[in-house]
Parts: sequence; C-alpha cells; structure tokens
Amino acid sequence: MSGTPALDHLARLAGIEDGWWDFFGEWRVVPPETKRVFLAAMGLPAGDDDEVRDSLRDLMARPWRRWLEPVLVVEEHTPPPTISITLPHAADHQEFEWALEEEIGIVHRGRFRPCELRWGEEHELDGVLIHRRWLDLPALPPIGYHRLVLSDAEGGHSAKMMLIVTPARAFVPEIVADGPGAWGIATQVYALRSPGDWGVGGYAGLAELAAGAARLGASCIGVNPLHALFPSHPDRFSPYSPSSRRFLNTTYIDVESIPEFAECQEARRMFASPGFQASLARVRGYRLIEYMDVAQLSRPMLEALYRWFRKTHLGPETERGQAFRAFQAEGGERAKSFAVFEALHERFEQEGNGYWRQWPEGLRRPDSPEAIAFADKTVERVEFFQWLQFIADQQLGAAHRAGAEAGAVMGLYRDLAVGIAGDGGEAWAEQDALALGVSVGAPPDPLALKGQDWGLVPFNPITLREQAYAPFIGVMAANMRHAGALRLDHAMALQRLYWVPPGLAADQGAYVRYPVDDLFRLVALESRRNRCLVIGEDLGTVPEGFRERMDRMGIFAYRVMVFEKAEDGRVRQPSRFDAQALAIFATHDLPSARGWWGGKDIDQREKLNLYPRAEQAGEERDARHKDRVAMVAALAGEGLLDGGFPTASALSDAQAVDLAAAAHAYLGRSTARLTMVQMEDVMGLDLQMNLPGTTVEHPNWRRRFSEDTAKMLTDPRMTTLAESLDNRSTRRNA
Repeated sequence: MSGTPALDHLARLAGIEDGWWDFFGEWRVVPPETKRVFLAAMGLPAGDDDEVRDSLRDLMARPWRRWLEPVLVVEEHTPPPTISITLPHAADHQEFEWALEEEIGIVHRGRFRPCELRWGEEHELDGVLIHRRWLDLPALPPIGYHRLVLSDAEGGHSAKMMLIVTPARAFVPEIVADGPGAWGIATQVYALRSPGDWGVGGYAGLAELAAGAARLGASCIGVNPLHALFPSHPDRFSPYSPSSRRFLNTTYIDVESIPEFAECQEARRMFASPGFQASLARVRGYRLIEYMDVAQLSRPMLEALYRWFRKTHLGPETERGQAFRAFQAEGGERAKSFAVFEALHERFEQEGNGYWRQWPEGLRRPDSPEAIAFADKTVERVEFFQWLQFIADQQLGAAHRAGAEAGAVMGLYRDLAVGIAGDGGEAWAEQDALALGVSVGAPPDPLALKGQDWGLVPFNPITLREQAYAPFIGVMAANMRHAGALRLDHAMALQRLYWVPPGLAADQGAYVRYPVDDLFRLVALESRRNRCLVIGEDLGTVPEGFRERMDRMGIFAYRVMVFEKAEDGRVRQPSRFDAQALAIFATHDLPSARGWWGGKDIDQREKLNLYPRAEQAGEERDARHKDRVAMVAALAGEGLLDGGFPTASALSDAQAVDLAAAAHAYLGRSTARLTMVQMEDVMGLDLQMNLPGTTVEHPNWRRRFSEDTAKMLTDPRMTTLAESLDNRSTRRNA
C-alpha cells in the first residue's frame, strides 16, 4: 500500500523520521508500510486511509479534550511556569481553583475565571468552541515532583498534571568535577570467580572485588547490567535483554551469605549431602557458566531458606521480618506486580507458555480482577519472589558499601540496558507505556555491518508522556540505587531510537524521536537526587547536537580508545580526549585488547557469515593492521612502548601484557576525567564477552575468569597498573 500526505503527516507528528543516512552515506527513505507498523504500535491505527484520517484527527484533538497537559518539565532558576488551561468557551466566566501540591507536602492555592487569563487560541471540537488560555503561577517550586490540580469551584470536575522541576545539570562527584584523576575497574559480575561461588559470579564476589579495587586506589567498580532476568527460564541470561530493569538479577544471590543459611537445618543438611557437594564441585569447575545447572542447584536451597525465613521471621515478626515488610512497602504496587508476574511466569513456563500475551486474557494485565485474585491465592509464592528481591537488594547494597568504605568514593558504577524483553515482567506491567510489536536495534555500523535487531521493546513516546514519564523515572531511580555512577547504554535513546518492524531485516527500520528536552532533564533530576554520576554511551550514529547537550548538562561521554582517531587515522593524543568523559580501551561488545589486536572478532564474524559482503572481512583485516600500526606509533610517541613493537596479529603473553599496560598508561595521561580498566585487558586475556549479532553462535555472557578475584587483585600486572594510575591521580590533583 502506498503512502499518502496524511500518512506522512501523522508519522511526523508521532515522531517517525522520514529517512536516515546509512553507514555508507546513502539516504534511506522509510517506506509507508514501516510507518504503518510503527504507528499501530503507538496506538494509532494506520492500516488504510480511513484509519490514518481517524488517527490523525484523534492525535490532533487530544490536547483540546483535556483541561491540563499531563506533565510539564521545567528547569530551576527559570521564571515561574505558565500553565496551559484548555476549557470550553461556555466556562469563560465560571470560577476555578488551582492547587499546587509540592512534593514535601506544602500546598499553594489560587482562584481564577478563565476570561481573566492571558489569551492563547481557540478550536472547535465536536461542535464545541474551546479556548486555551495561560495561567501564570506566582512562583517556581523547588526541584522535585509536584502536582497541579485544577477544579471548578463547585467541585464537580477536576484535572491534574505533574509539574517537575529539574536541575540544569546532572550530579558530578567532586573527584571528577575539576580535572582528570579518577579511575576504576570494570568487569562482568558473572565472570568473577571465588572459592565459595556456586558456578557463577555474584554479589558477594562483587563486594570482594569492590573492596579490593578500592584498596588499590580505584574510585569506582563498573559492572554489567544487574537487571532481573527470567528465573523460570535460566537459559535467558543476556544482561541486556532483561525481564525488568526496575528489579535485580537474583541469579547473582550468594546463598551462603543469606543469614538464614546459618540457621536453617533443612538447608544445612541439603548442603552437606554428598550429591549436593558433587554437583557444586561440578558447576564450580565449568569453564563456561551453565545457567540451568546453577539454577537447579540454588533454587531448592533458596526455597528452603524462604520457608525458614517465613516461619521464624514473619510469624512472629522479628527485626529482620520487619525489614522485609518495610522493603515490600517501599517497593509498593510495582514491586508486588513484578512478584506476581514471576509467580505467573513460573506457572505458565511449566506448561510451555511463558509469553504473557498468550496467557488467559484475564491474566494479561496486572490490574485485572483475575491477576489480583491469583495474587491473593498465592501469597506465599508471590512473597517468595519479593524475598528474593529483598536478598538481592541487601547483597547489592553491601557490595556498594564495601567499595565505598574501603575508599572507592563512587562505589558501584552500574549499567542500564536500552530496552526490555517484550515477554518480561516490565512489559507486562508497563504495557500501556510501550510500543509492543516492534523492537529496538541499530542501523549498519562498523560493529554490525548488517545492522542489529536487539529484540527489545521501546517506550512509546506518546503514551510515555501521557503517563508523566513515570515508567522512565522509575527505571532511572531503580538503577541509581546502590550506585555512584550509571552508564546509559545507547544514550541516544534520550533523543531517538531505531525501531525495527517485525519480520524484516535490521536495516529496514526507522528512527523515532523522543521528547529529548524532558528526558535529559529527568535524568539530571534523578542524578541529583541519588548523587549519581551519569555516563552516556554515545557510540555509533549520534544525532547532531546530542553530544553538546550531554556536555552542557553534565553527562559524561564514553570514549573508547580503539575508536578515538584523528582525521588522518592516528590515535587521538591524550591531550585531545574529551575532558567530561570516561575513557576505556574497549567495551563488552569488543574483544579484549589481546583479542582486538589479533582480529579475533573479525575471524568470528567471517566464520558466522555476519558480513553483508564477502570481501569485507579482508577489508577489516587491512584496516585492523593499520590500526595496530597507529596504536604502536601513538604509544611509542608517549614513550610507553618500544617503537619496534610487532604489529603482526599474534602476541605472546608478555607482549599482550606490555600492550595493555602501555594502553592504560596512555589513557591515564588523557584529559578524560575518568579512566576505566577492564580486568581481562590488564591480565592479557584473549576473550570476548559478547559478539554483536549472535545468540547461541558465540558463548555470550558465559565466560568466566580462570583465576579467583583475590588472586587477580594481587597479581603484579594489576598492582603495577593501579600504582601507575594512582601516581597519575596524585599528580593531576596535587
């Protein structure tokens, strides 16, 4: 079906861009069918011309059907806000009352007749003449979330809007506010190994790393996303495809650290049994993580510990039981809904039907009578999943404190995935704020030349605003908990996201715009409230002006050394790095320094047919050789590496360590205010945690370090590098 001017107009109003420039410099026009699919996902049917006209009429009429807009976001230190008031002409001389309820409880009131307000405009809708006027509030409330309520004097009708006042800039810790100096260690939590783990790294191992890294001088400890995954489907273990970003991954719970483990006789007997010990030894010895085996080992133990907890701490209620009840109250309905989803998902997964959109219709929404009845009938099972979150939260908080108390002033540096799985708990709970039926991805770029379809569900920019951004705010707040820094994966999502229609190749998508001013301001607000540095991962295709906005608002950029090149192909000089930025050699989507040098990622992409053209693998190898030559020249130019360092792809163990030491020393000299060090790079390991464009073809998210965390922290390669970076910090901050 061809496009029409009305379809194009509707798409533009909804934020769908007409086209995009691909990596090869060609303008890709978005076809009409893609627009129709995206509009339908936004709740704007556009299957034919009649539906397009109806949706266009509905979208344009919405602001005229309500007294107040759902939300207004303004910055502090600006004039008092002007509020749009939209009322029928017949109400011009009626009396209305407004009440501004501040977040802290103070209420301001006032009265007016619409005819007394500043004139705006008028519109006729369904035969009714409607006037829009402007109400000037007498003052700007302080930073925070406030509510404006408008009602007629007789109290018969009312409307409300959120008035959100934000800071002009995000929070920036003093240690990185004035100049370079801070550094940290980055790792993947699941990869950590310790004598007491149960086949996967966890929160206790993270606490050990945090304290040890802090004693080496690190200011923060960076980790992969800690989002809730799918306990009833352990093989879905990608941290970037979560069930919910508002809750935690319970796979990382350290069972032996749970206080009930020392008290529960059933658990102690289970643990001491020869069969259990044999299984434990087996999973600890795996080279790759077997998540199903880990779950089969830990789940019965966790259930036994919960039964003991319920018996001894909830009836009668002890201090620990009270802490759990307080945790439940703090989480509110959202946390309870997630636990209900977990219980439902467990039940239907056993029947082979884990996707909530295929459940009985009455259970497809958290607020349905059937879902509420299910929660009432399965209180203990729902509370079991709440208890798991309680334990995970306690252990994550302990890891954050372990780093901070040992001297890492920022503590944990968390990572926020760009989207969620469409069949997960967050999609079930927030379905009205999402664009179900499409997925998020990326157009072709050097990391994925065929483009990427991440299979993640995006926020619906239209309904997100209708909900006063509550789902977005909740995600931000949840991920700044127990953290001193937060990385926004694919930060460009604050301005636009690349959507992919179902069933089509990843290069057939289009960009959809988001309310960038509001979202940036909300990030800054939550950053201030949680005293959390924000780092925007701004790699790939970046909209014009986006990085300047990040810089202006105090959000740090993300600078990867292997991508930092001058126009002539040389590695960017240390003095030319962005100051308000984090600098790192590579990312979790790239091989380690040794693997990058050897082109292992190119080998894998070629083997798995991930190149759109057969000759591109050879082209990339030629380009990688040039990159190696440029890297040696840059490091030798700073006196950090011998100019005769071999530029062949294969490195010996000693050469790999020398390369990593030189590269991190180079980053340590850069003007970037925060330098991160990946453990696998320091140790000269040859591995890649994730190969973009693959699922089961590569062991993504399953690789473990061969050495225990304690041993890695005391390794001369680590201590020498830490001393070097500490010396740099001392000099720069003297």
